Amino acid sequence: MKRFLSLALVLFIFIGAEAQEYKYAVHFTDKDFTPFSIDQPEGFLSQRAIERREKYNIPIIEEDLPIDPQYIEDVLGLNSNFQLIIKVKWLNTIIISTTDSTDVEVLDLLDKVEKVVQVYNSEFKSTKNDKLSFEVENEELYQPYKSTQAYDSAFYGGGWIQINQLKGEKLHELGYKGQGMVIAVLDAGFSGVDERLIFQALWDNDQILGTKNVVAPGEPVFSSHTHGTAVLSTMGGYWEGNLVGTAPDADYWLIRTEDGASEDLIEEYNWVAGAAFADSVGADVLNTSLGYTTFDDPSTDHTWEELNGDSTVITRGSNMAFRKGMLVVNSAGNSGSSSWRYVGAPADGYQVFSIGAVDADQQIASFSSHGFPWSDEVKPNVVARGSGAYVAYANSDAVGPSNGTSFSGPIIAGMSASLWSADPSLSPTQIKRAIQYSADKYLTPDTLYGYGLPNYEHALSILGVEDELQVKNKISVAPNPVLESFSLNLETAETFNFSMKIYNIQGALMEERKMNWDGSPLTIDIKSYTSGIYFVEVNASNKI
Repeated sequence: MKRFLSLALVLFIFIGAEAQEYKYAVHFTDKDFTPFSIDQPEGFLSQRAIERREKYNIPIIEEDLPIDPQYIEDVLGLNSNFQLIIKVKWLNTIIISTTDSTDVEVLDLLDKVEKVVQVYNSEFKSTKNDKLSFEVENEELYQPYKSTQAYDSAFYGGGWIQINQLKGEKLHELGYKGQGMVIAVLDAGFSGVDERLIFQALWDNDQILGTKNVVAPGEPVFSSHTHGTAVLSTMGGYWEGNLVGTAPDADYWLIRTEDGASEDLIEEYNWVAGAAFADSVGADVLNTSLGYTTFDDPSTDHTWEELNGDSTVITRGSNMAFRKGMLVVNSAGNSGSSSWRYVGAPADGYQVFSIGAVDADQQIASFSSHGFPWSDEVKPNVVARGSGAYVAYANSDAVGPSNGTSFSGPIIAGMSASLWSADPSLSPTQIKRAIQYSADKYLTPDTLYGYGLPNYEHALSILGVEDELQVKNKISVAPNPVLESFSLNLETAETFNFSMKIYNIQGALMEERKMNWDGSPLTIDIKSYTSGIYFVEVNASNKI
């Protein structure tokens, strides 16, 4: 009997012991010896990504280069416990795991290691079963609508209100449905996307360009979570009479960066890695219905002071993505009724298009996160339906209403891609600004609605896409590149007042002038400007 009890005790101890896991972000000091070259970008960027940079005169710089493989080998060679998880090239960082937290002390031996940050500790357990849980209430299946001529409530089914609020059907009627645009969806998983009827058109037309699992490399993204499924349906869904998304003709990359069962700092690094991948394959729009404020490990929690537009890991990565020529759309967050109350990261980003939520009556949703009242930055930027928004159900062929800025964000992302498809030569800055100009509170923005509810039909008019006499096709700036001054010429003899704005590559307003056109070219002096890339915007006759 004694022998039996002793053996049982030993087995109990052995089974009960759970191995700890720690993950660290190892930041390197430089990329001085990487075998990759800025002069040969085809080694790490797709042709589409290279062409995007050429189109917007965006230079390829060191942060675009992959991490030096030798630096990675040097780290992994220091301890056999080290396991490489992901590479985050924009931050010149790798994520490694180990079972002993003291293992990383050896990294001090490497001169090329700038710092080491703990991003995951298995000792801290999530207090929530699923932080991205949402409900699709009152599953509905409408009668299929066969006509492809009328873009009306019968055609859009449950999604009619959310697209009609934005006058998105007007763009679809003109044939602007996102064709030629690539949207990368960074989310927690896409369960059922490979099975549900609403996504069949995407597969039939080869509009799903590929997938990437940053959280669990090598594993499929179709069995990890349903959140991304609902998000994707608001953009790429196409099921006439039930739900048609805001960009049904766009192409999509499905990228998993989020672990829905936990909340750890590693997920911000995951996102930056996913965004860099999206950039490398040539994405035009990034949609993220995620946000970060507090974590399972309280020592890594963000403070309001950190959400200053360019400090947190994910916000810095989001601003980088914008500088690469992508429109970065992010949900504002669902903290409006909580003690936090304000937007999270990366919705705070200077270059991030942050989206709040309204209901069917265009009233702000109680859960929609507020902008910071002490900041000059308008957040959220705009709003769309997120209260009662219609999404696809991941476990059956049905749709239903659900709540969250998780859905107002992609509704705007898809609609913006459709707008952009009307003229792909436009820059993300121009697209973003036209949408804001079109919104109903543009002259009186606040911390709840931002600039308000956009009108995409108006945004199209602002961009002048449908106007054969549009100003933008009659404007010339020469010389380009410019040294000290340039000549601004509007090819018309008509006399009128107009305004000119100059923005830098980050979208910051450098100067604004109100001027009178008398038919003669104007000389604009920019001797005081530092070297760089600038955008000239002319506002005339309600056109930009």
